[in-house]
Amino acid sequence: MSHDPSSLQSTLIILRHSLRIDIAAKERLITPVFFAAIILLLFSFAIPEQPPEIRSRMMVAESLLAIFFAMQIALSRTFEAERQDKVFEHLRLSPVDSTAFILAKLLHVLLVGSGVSFFTLLLSLILQGQDFSLVTDPVVLGGCLLTLLGLTGIGVLLAAITLRADGQQIIFPLLYFPLSIPVLLCASEALIQWLDTHKWDDTMRGWATMLIAFDAIYLTMTLLLGSESVDTDP
Repeated sequence: MSHDPSSLQSTLIILRHSLRIDIAAKERLITPVFFAAIILLLFSFAIPEQPPEIRSRMMVAESLLAIFFAMQIALSRTFEAERQDKVFEHLRLSPVDSTAFILAKLLHVLLVGSGVSFFTLLLSLILQGQDFSLVTDPVVLGGCLLTLLGLTGIGVLLAAITLRADGQQIIFPLLYFPLSIPVLLCASEALIQWLDTHKWDDTMRGWATMLIAFDAIYLTMTLLLGSESVDTDP
């Protein structure tokens, strides 16, 4: 007599399966990276050289914008393979918890987004002539991670909610863009404040706290509402 898999085991199994799909279909990984690179190159050629004190601000702005649009591509395709293979019809009849499925997709997008973000940050540093020590700055890396958590949370939730909607490719960005503004605003203000002063003052703490709060709200909503959307009959 077989036992139901635990939530952790189910999450890891689904995560490995999702990553294997991306590795097999390499364009799913390459497309967001190339899109981010194109945005950074456009900024580099379109905007004249800035004074040194402005370059760090430009680096933050163009990096977050590139990550934002690159993640939109990755997030809009979050459930594409499962929809094509009609996985959701079997998920409701399986012992796999839908929350474990959503958590696996969150981790999957977060891993892909981490790779895209690291490449984006590195290329932005090269184009802006910034110090490469920023790549190892724990505050910068933490800010990027918190930004990713927020974008991933709201993106996976919207992808689940609009999963069976007509015109999903249009509805998703219309919702994703405005709901991502609080995350991008808090992240950009916090990172700019840190690069300008390198001090953890009240202003920096305030923006970081708001960023963490939005991340917590979006991730909680995703785990609660995303699983319900996956369980809903078409």
